[in-house]
Amino acid sequence: MTREELKEHCKRQVENCEMWAKHQGKEPHGKVYEEHKLILELLEQEPILDKIKAEIEHTGAYEQQVRGKTEYLKSINYCLGVIDKYRSGSEE
Repeated sequence: MTREELKEHCKRQVENCEMWAKHQGKEPHGKVYEEHKLILELLEQEPILDKIKAEIEHTGAYEQQVRGKTEYLKSINYCLGVIDKYRSGSEE
């Protein structure tokens, strides 16, 4: 299953829970509802990491061109490594 397929599956499950709850005159709740909402939230976090990484890379490229600060670039590379570590789920 791809990320997009997982997102679509979770959206359908959340919608089904919401429709069922509405039909019962209640607020959506329960394990299935909560789990699928959480998965959707987690799937949305990775694009945020991509935006952060792109901004850090852009800043690093600018610093390299304009100022040539090698220590700054080492720091930028470290930050990018941390983002990649957490994106891959590594627990080192």
